[in-house]
Amino acid sequence: MPAAAPSSPHMAVLQRAAASLERAGQALRRADFDAMHDGLQQGLADLAALAHAGQLPRLPAAPAVAWDGARMERWVWQLLAQLKQAGCRAFPFAGTLLGLERDGRLLPQDKDADLGVWLEDFTLACRVLQALGLRPVDNAPPFDNMASLLDPASGLSVDLFGIRRDPLACRLEGGVWLYGRPPHHQRITHYPWLELAPRAGPAGEVWWPEPADGLLAALYGDWRQPQPEWDSLVSCLAVQDTNLQWRCWALKSLSERWLSGDLGRTRRLLDQIERRAGADAQLRSYRAALDAALAMAAGP
Repeated sequence: MPAAAPSSPHMAVLQRAAASLERAGQALRRADFDAMHDGLQQGLADLAALAHAGQLPRLPAAPAVAWDGARMERWVWQLLAQLKQAGCRAFPFAGTLLGLERDGRLLPQDKDADLGVWLEDFTLACRVLQALGLRPVDNAPPFDNMASLLDPASGLSVDLFGIRRDPLACRLEGGVWLYGRPPHHQRITHYPWLELAPRAGPAGEVWWPEPADGLLAALYGDWRQPQPEWDSLVSCLAVQDTNLQWRCWALKSLSERWLSGDLGRTRRLLDQIERRAGADAQLRSYRAALDAALAMAAGP
């Protein structure tokens, strides 16, 4: 974890934070949320201590990658048409659906296509996408109803979510699940019942969620208005429980935002986390550290 020239007395704290956050990343790849939470807590505690001391480590920004929105959009329409032709009930979902439905195009810089699929077609969809040349992403967590696949030729990727239909409750159930694990290791989301309807697309007929409005409202609330502070791992309104898995994703987002060096956005993300989960002692300690760092940055 590169730092912004930390003074030597704080180097050990910085190195400890880096090791803790690396352990958290390794635990996520195993879907070990207990170990992930421990690593994130330790790493954030050290970042908070550094902030109180006026030390603000910052990761270098990732190299800018040219984003060809028109190419990405053509690719998404092609995938949707090919999945339907293969008998797979897959449809645009989450951010991909939001962009196409609200703006008539993909969201800017969105390099990961979000696709939903009825759970009974999830395995078929994975096979179809791999037959089209996509490959499973290395080191992705081993979720049972989600797959991340990459097109090696273009670098474009797909996040595929299996969604269970519950006709008795008249709702859909999504999220990311780990079969055989306890409830606090599951991220469960609920959506209103919908049907899939055929729709003409640039590459052929595709499946489309009807009504799309209900699904988008469950995910985003007022989805017609852009929300620049939105964080998909923290802000999603459809998540049913702020449990261990949710907290791990929230703390992961917080640590990444903190290391971006944008203290204002980090503080606002923490506000979102507290609104969802309540302000416990751990979160209050992060708030105190961020407020101290913001005050130092503002000067006398």
